[in-house]
Amino acid sequence: MAAKRTGAGRGGRRKGAGRRRIVKDPVRLSVDYERPDFEALVAIADERGTSIASIIREAVRAYLRPGKRR
Repeated sequence: MAAKRTGAGRGGRRKGAGRRRIVKDPVRLSVDYERPDFEALVAIADERGTSIASIIREAVRAYLRPGKRR
């Protein structure tokens, strides 16, 4: 299952088009996932009506909370 792409992409974006920025000071990171993990993330994001990136940011925040690390 491939990731869903919406919108015009990088080259076709007009000024002001697209979603509002959620992250105030973003840093980009490319991460590879095993296919079953990626498909599970897609299913969770679809179920919640949100993006995979939002699910991952939420998980990272929970992991980084003091006292929650293993």
